Amino acid sequence: MPTLKRADAPLEATWNRESTFESWAAWDKQFEEAKAALPELKKFNGKITQSAQALADWFDVYGQHTTRIYELTGFVGWAGNVDSSDKEATSRMGQASALGASLQAATAFVEPQLLAKGDALLAWAKEEPRLAKFEHYFHNLLRMQKNTRSEEVEEVLGMAQDPFGMFYRAYSELTNADLKFEDAVDSKGEAHPVFQSTLNTSMQSTDREQRRSAWENYHDGYLSMEKTLAALYQGNIKHMDFLATVRDFDSVLEMRLAPNNLPTQVFHNLIDVFKENLPVWHRYWAVKAKLLGLEKMAPYDVWAPILKDPPVIPYAQSVEWICEALKPLGEEYVDIMRAGSLENRWVDWAPNVEKRQGAASSRMVGRKPPYIFMSYVDSVYSLSTLAHELGHSMHSHAFAMNQPIVYNDYGAISSTVTETASNFNQAMTRAYLRKIKGDDDNFQLAMIDEAMSNFHRYFFVMPTLARFELEVYDRAKAGKPLTADVFKEIMAGLFAEGYGDTMDDDPERTAITWAQFLHLYIPYYPFQYAIGISAAHAAAERVLAGEDGAATGYRDMLAAGGSRYAMDLFKLAGVDMSSKAPIESAFAELEANVAKLEELAG
Repeated sequence: MPTLKRADAPLEATWNRESTFESWAAWDKQFEEAKAALPELKKFNGKITQSAQALADWFDVYGQHTTRIYELTGFVGWAGNVDSSDKEATSRMGQASALGASLQAATAFVEPQLLAKGDALLAWAKEEPRLAKFEHYFHNLLRMQKNTRSEEVEEVLGMAQDPFGMFYRAYSELTNADLKFEDAVDSKGEAHPVFQSTLNTSMQSTDREQRRSAWENYHDGYLSMEKTLAALYQGNIKHMDFLATVRDFDSVLEMRLAPNNLPTQVFHNLIDVFKENLPVWHRYWAVKAKLLGLEKMAPYDVWAPILKDPPVIPYAQSVEWICEALKPLGEEYVDIMRAGSLENRWVDWAPNVEKRQGAASSRMVGRKPPYIFMSYVDSVYSLSTLAHELGHSMHSHAFAMNQPIVYNDYGAISSTVTETASNFNQAMTRAYLRKIKGDDDNFQLAMIDEAMSNFHRYFFVMPTLARFELEVYDRAKAGKPLTADVFKEIMAGLFAEGYGDTMDDDPERTAITWAQFLHLYIPYYPFQYAIGISAAHAAAERVLAGEDGAATGYRDMLAAGGSRYAMDLFKLAGVDMSSKAPIESAFAELEANVAKLEELAG
């Protein structure tokens, strides 16, 4: 596939940035207005608890100001995601980050003053109609009272978010803009440039030499910066450990899960089930090697297509199939999703070389739609990625249209729930394609290959990263040293266990995997993917079976945003995540795919 420069990307394959800001001059104008308006928020200091009406007035004003600021910060971040060479975006990222920190500092008085009012807040929520929707917010605030500090400390913590956030930003700039990789070279001696946005093309090549050189060169790039990357990650660990201590949490894990009232047992349930099922992964490495005609798999063969002539699926065809697959959720859901994918240009899908690695969806806020960026390459893999990100965007659209700003925030919604929405779309799309392409053995094999690639990311890599985090944060709490060598030793050991004897590992390169995931800068985010995929499959099974209220319950979960605790949101979709059963059921589907491959290989 040719490498595409951003300037040459077709308009229809790029995000509709003008729907949010028609120009950088418009962004600058709103930035100055938002900055100048911050003192208006401070005027409420000492007044918000004078009466129920005063508090309702505060939420009205807060929502207006916060929406404007989130439009600014979300837009500039997205501009950098799709084009790391965009100097206009890069020059404004610091401004946007500082403005976000100023907002936190300006509103630091709110929660301490609300807490001082205590249970009276709940009475006000019943008396004042404008406060009724904030009842869950008040309940959660009172529940978290022991972890909220004084106004002065909260203001300092708010101001500190900007400098502490530089670990995340520095990592992103280093890996997405500054880090360079040697070209991959295929068996014919032809070069294939390796960028974050084009790596997958080489990793999914049928040419093993291209896969090998791409994988090795990519890992070697990170190894060349291992000490810098370790220092950045260690700084982020210290930041999180500091916050957990200041807020009186027993651990960083508890701090990350407590705001959504998600039991830490959910984390440990996943790890337990994952370790029990490692032999299934060993079977998979063995059968895929056989299907690829290899004596033994190597890590760079994980993404190799089983088929030498995989289906070619243009972007528009993917959109159509995904929309057909999601019809059980109703006409409105499908119409919004189709328009967002096509004429409204939510999706920046051009595989330009300046684009950030991976794929993601942003949340909808104000005028800013739930934008998506990805690198679409006419494959089953791209089809699945698009379905995944559209699940996120439709979730964001649903809660943005139905909830106030305090619930329209990924911080207010457990990532386990957001990842349920994305994986639900994938599960529904696979089920639909199995049905309409049942007679096409080539397509079905491609679907199994893609499904296993998805399971590999969410049910192998992410739980492995979760185990890595648990050990790293335990070491940090115990005051043990954390260095690049320590990180590599932990990572290499976990992959050795996961690969077993059926994978021909390259432990020195595998060991640097920890440095390749921005997810680790948001502690205990990786494991939530696996919880999400488990809940998604359970919810999809109910909808596909036509269970009474299944589709309505799922849509209710999406629209609820952060207005309920995570476990209660799962219950809306008819899923009990306090049990290991949904996780075990998802692993059973994974094993069924492996068994099918073993049957074909036999």
